[in-house]
Amino acid sequence: MKKSNKTLVLLIATILTLLIIAILIMTLFIGRGEVEYKADSGFFYSADKGHSYGDGTKEYEIGENVYMKVKFKVTSNQKKTSKVKVVLSIPNVENVDAKYMDGQVITPNFDAVNNVTTYEFTANASKESNEYECVIQFVPNAVGSVKMTLIYDDNVDPSYDIQSTLEFVEVQEEVTEE
Repeated sequence: MKKSNKTLVLLIATILTLLIIAILIMTLFIGRGEVEYKADSGFFYSADKGHSYGDGTKEYEIGENVYMKVKFKVTSNQKKTSKVKVVLSIPNVENVDAKYMDGQVITPNFDAVNNVTTYEFTANASKESNEYECVIQFVPNAVGSVKMTLIYDDNVDPSYDIQSTLEFVEVQEEVTEE
C-alpha cells in the first residue's frame, strides 16, 4: 500500500508541475497577439519662409519657395519598439532642400520617368512613441495642382495614409497707376 501512495503522490506532483509550467507559458503569451498600429500625421505650410507653420495657405506662385513641415507619429499596442517605414511622395516639383528639424539633411529619391520625388523615413512605433517632423523646402516649377501623399508601410492600416494638395499659380504682377 505504501508503494501505491508514493506513486500517487509522485503522479500528483508531476501533474501539478506540468500545470504550473502550462500556466507560466500561457501567461507569457497572453497579450502577445497581433500588433496593432495607429498613426497620426499632418502637413503644415509656412507663408513666412519657415518662421511659423499652419495648415491654411495652400496656394503658391511659381518660383516662390514653399516651406512644408510634415509631422507623423506611429504607436502600437506593444511596449517593444518596432520600425515602420513611412514614405512621402511629391510629384512635379523641383527639389531644393529637405532637412529634419535638427538640421540633418534628408536624401530624396527622384524618379525621372514619373517626375516624383520621394523621401523615406523610419518611425519607431511603441506604446510610448515620439512624434517625428521634417521640413521640406521646394520651388514649384509649373502651374497646376500637386497631390502629396504620406504612406505608411503594410503594418499600418491604409486609412492612416494622408494626402495634401497644393495649388501653384502664375506670378501676379502688381498694376501701378500712372
